[in-house]
Amino acid sequence: MVISALDEAETIGAVVARVPRRIPQVREVQVIVVDDGSRDATTVTALSAGADHVERHRRNRGLAAAFRSGMSAALATGADVVVHLDGDGQHDPQRIPSLIAPIMRGEADVVVGVRPLAESKDLSAVRRRGNQIGSWIFKRILKMPISDATSGYRAFSREAVMRLTVISDCTYTLETLIRAARMHLAVREVAIPTLSRASGESRMTRSVVRYVGHAGGQAFRTLLHSNPLTVFGRAAMAMLVASLALTVWFLVGYQSGGMHLPSLLAALLAFSLSIGLFLCGLIADGINTNHRLLEETLFHLRRVEHDLPLAQREQLPPLYNLTAPSASRGSNTS
Repeated sequence: MVISALDEAETIGAVVARVPRRIPQVREVQVIVVDDGSRDATTVTALSAGADHVERHRRNRGLAAAFRSGMSAALATGADVVVHLDGDGQHDPQRIPSLIAPIMRGEADVVVGVRPLAESKDLSAVRRRGNQIGSWIFKRILKMPISDATSGYRAFSREAVMRLTVISDCTYTLETLIRAARMHLAVREVAIPTLSRASGESRMTRSVVRYVGHAGGQAFRTLLHSNPLTVFGRAAMAMLVASLALTVWFLVGYQSGGMHLPSLLAALLAFSLSIGLFLCGLIADGINTNHRLLEETLFHLRRVEHDLPLAQREQLPPLYNLTAPSASRGSNTS
């Protein structure tokens, strides 16, 4: 169980205390709190409430960085299933057994605890409708059955945590789903109602316009990086069609006695853009191939770092002599 928190001293204690410590088919439940540079007593409150470990950032680094720190800490404990939620009290830890059930049955690598957006009373009409529209578009593009793509209440199998690399500085929610779709990981959703916030307001959506700009921009970049040849290829095809249409327009006008020189120049420009976009797609596709090879290498390095016993890791050559702690494997959830 990984809980991200920033200045949540008023709520983090109750969230940690509500985490069920006995779950069917789970040998052990550990609670890791990531304090992302809080200026209040978040760390002390979390430990007092029973958190097993606190990863503390000296200054605020953002939700994506907190997610990365929490996932790395969970892997180091030997967790087979990792659950992530926010420390503001909106996600009910008592629902963890339902959330991890598809993973325990071997049906999913990633499970999203989706909110019933149509019934949510904590979201304004603008935010609720925006989430619904964005999730619908996201579902159509990725062909992924997720009705609430921005929900932060999620469960991951150990392999999914090792494979999903988050590079965003804003949020991990959309990026992890895009990468999961590209890697053909099994993604499922479980309906989990949210709880009312005990205090404060959401920092991620305090400004809806800014949040949409950051999250949407990051999602577009991730989609572009995932399949650049398709994106640039379609743009190149559109320019080629435009070039052909302008050429036909010029020929028709020329035969009727008109010069229509601007249409010819526009056709040449569109054709040049078509060639340029196609070449950019080929270059970007080559870079994307290298990126996938790096991801695969990182996955295997994580397996070496977290799956091998410490005695075996110490016997590796110096380049691969990893010293991060690793617990014995088993049915373990963090």
